[in-house]
Amino acid sequence: LCLAADPAAPLAAALLAAGAECRPLSPPPAPALLRGRRVVLLAEGAALPLPDLLAAVTAAALAAVPAAAATLLAVRGEEADPAAAAVLALGRVLANEAGGPGLARLLCDPAVPPEAAAAALLAPPPEPEARLSPDGWRLPRQRPLAVPPSGPLALAAARPGRLASLAWAPRELPSPGPGEVRLRVLAAGINFRDVMWAQGLLPEELLRHGFAGPSLGLECAGEVEAAGPGAPFAPGERVVGIAPAALATHALTRAEALAPLPEGLPPEVAAGQPVAFLTALHALEHCARLAPGERVLIHGGAGAVGLAALQVALGRGARVAATAGSEAKRAALRLAGAEIVLDSRDPGFADRLREAWPEGADVVLNSLSGEAMERSLSLLAPFGRFVELGKRDYAEARRASLRPLRRNGTYIAVDVDELPRARPRHAAELLAETMRRLSDGRFAALPVRVFPARAAEAAFRTLQASAHVGKLVLRPPEPAPPRPPFAVPQGAILVTGGTQGFGLAAAKWLAARGATDLALLSRRGAAAPGAAAAARALAALGARVSLHACDVSDSEALARTLADIRAVAGPVAGVVHAAGVTADAAAAAHDAARFAAVLAPKLAAAEALDRLTRADPVALFWLFSSATVAVGNPGQAAYVAANAAMEAVARRRAAEGLPALAIRFGAIADAGMLAGDAARADTLARRAGARPMAAAVALDALPGLAAAGQPVVGIADLSAAEAGLLPILAEPAFAGLVAPRPAAEPGLRERLAALPPDRALSEIRAAVTAEIARVLRLPEAAIAPAAPLAGLGLDSLGGLELRAALEARLGAAVPLAAVTEDLTVESLSRRLLDGLAGHTSATEQEVEELVQKFEPAPDGNA
Repeated sequence: LCLAADPAAPLAAALLAAGAECRPLSPPPAPALLRGRRVVLLAEGAALPLPDLLAAVTAAALAAVPAAAATLLAVRGEEADPAAAAVLALGRVLANEAGGPGLARLLCDPAVPPEAAAAALLAPPPEPEARLSPDGWRLPRQRPLAVPPSGPLALAAARPGRLASLAWAPRELPSPGPGEVRLRVLAAGINFRDVMWAQGLLPEELLRHGFAGPSLGLECAGEVEAAGPGAPFAPGERVVGIAPAALATHALTRAEALAPLPEGLPPEVAAGQPVAFLTALHALEHCARLAPGERVLIHGGAGAVGLAALQVALGRGARVAATAGSEAKRAALRLAGAEIVLDSRDPGFADRLREAWPEGADVVLNSLSGEAMERSLSLLAPFGRFVELGKRDYAEARRASLRPLRRNGTYIAVDVDELPRARPRHAAELLAETMRRLSDGRFAALPVRVFPARAAEAAFRTLQASAHVGKLVLRPPEPAPPRPPFAVPQGAILVTGGTQGFGLAAAKWLAARGATDLALLSRRGAAAPGAAAAARALAALGARVSLHACDVSDSEALARTLADIRAVAGPVAGVVHAAGVTADAAAAAHDAARFAAVLAPKLAAAEALDRLTRADPVALFWLFSSATVAVGNPGQAAYVAANAAMEAVARRRAAEGLPALAIRFGAIADAGMLAGDAARADTLARRAGARPMAAAVALDALPGLAAAGQPVVGIADLSAAEAGLLPILAEPAFAGLVAPRPAAEPGLRERLAALPPDRALSEIRAAVTAEIARVLRLPEAAIAPAAPLAGLGLDSLGGLELRAALEARLGAAVPLAAVTEDLTVESLSRRLLDGLAGHTSATEQEVEELVQKFEPAPDGNA
């Protein structure tokens, strides 16, 4: 079934001749006509104005996708055609929002004969989004274009307490002083203190006295860049050891905190060894003085420190009991030589250890907190030593009974972070001993899992969840390449939307780089709030500034304004189009008027700026677009389509040999639409995995982006993105940018079907809780089964993310039509259980009622 914008257009006629049934795109047919069929939505010809075409495509897609067996949105046009680009980008939004089997998108080059194009449309496309050219299929791929900030970078939480805000930020690093060494970090280990510090769970006072202090990173392997007087290392030498703020591209540390990298030990492996083995050696050999035949209990045995302590204890001839939180980890501990292996999450672990060791343990190496710590303390044998490695009880100032220490017990608090500062000689000896034992085989290197720089958040969350064995190591970003020279053109530079927000930030950036004449255009001009202050700030940077009240989408008004600018400042040398508006809402709420309102300041203005400056010596023509074009951000159908249409203007200019660059900026944290709107920034981060960046970082990348030679480029922090966040991110086009989408757990549906209903419900409830915790970036313990999810911050568009994740996990459709006031973990889990059990009729009726009650009307807001 073909629903065509223009049934008389060539491709529609060819489909009809090939046997397809053709009907008008608008209004969409009844669901009964669509159900079970393969539907092609064909945007071809100019029968409808663009806002009306976009509204018609939206309505048809929302009707077809849930009912049809397959739906294809086909656009006949070129990438430099604004209408074709707008419809194609709109399709990405609809693919994310519509649910169902999905919406494929096809751009068909007009040079392909209609008959050949029709034959291609009658078969499934090779991928969810594709281009059909005279040479055959072209499949889009989003590729990273690395333009990192220059100079040293360090990992930091832009918003303390939020792991989602982890990002690589510029840092100042002085030259090494006496006894100091500056390193280029090749790999850095991640420790639990780093996770707690990034989450805001550690008071600064607990880290202030340590060698690393309140920073991220404590251990690394690297290459010496420079050595201060008295440091026994030479540039180029590879070393391993302790360094403050080691999760960075460069670090500065004391020479005594380093040791030569053992031959044959890769830097990524070496970076995960120092803290664990220093802790184990100091705790067991020097503090607890563990003797042969003594009994030692090691908590967190599958972690890095636990595995190191196991080797130290066995090397001393001790008997070892160890705990771990999963059966796989406990099996690994048995293979590693532990005599007794217990479940640390089972409150009865203390009773089971007493059964095996009635006298208790001579040494307890503790990393548990709260009641589990007190149960461990009670296991201490006479003359026993309790070695505390954890920090949580200290941070919370927890009180504990001293009774277990009454029989000559010893309590020892260990924090190796203080050793290099307070006992540097002892720290150096421990580090040297660790490297000796690793070299001669007395120690086996701990297993490491290496994460790339862009996956820093994933690494921290893996450690937070204890979902690993051994050590997690992070590779820092590669050093920034030399940037191409960039010269601001001399003459008048227009900046639309230049009196505030990101447009003003761009104007300041240009002024700081030598712009002589800046003309700021906005609807209110000098009367706009803050316009006078903006002009003064730019003048202080050395630029002559003029303010102009002009609706840049009004071609006649823009022509008059350009004449005024030329009369004072001369010909136009540059154009920066930063103006734009949003009208966010679910796709169902988008009509032609909403599309038109957002298209005007983007497309109409870009067309006018292009046409009216053709006679000027324009050397810079920048159009500020959005990364939402690539990912089809839900709730922003008009904004995505308008930016895509504007990008086509840049492509058209570039094809003509004219200067043109459309930049798809990711979210900007401190200027523009997200500035001061933390809730909206959080929503964007969890929905698309796109973390806001500073305006300065985004603008500083412009010279490198301009030198890439592409008319459309992007800069966005997608380091948190994974394929389960938005349906479109699971498509092959994004395989090079995002983490793979988790596959459905093999056999999960069958296993759930075989379980008694109460146990199956319990497992589904756990899965739902885990996915909601991931979507909302909350600990699972904070999500009560009966708590309304809307009250926890899950909005209707965030529900799309949740639905996609649960469908991937369960391998089945999820009946989540809307986020309602009464939606809870419990109610959703029961619906899922009913669906997996085949009780579909009641579920479908319930979903239909929810849709009628809670989904927005066509003229409502999301």
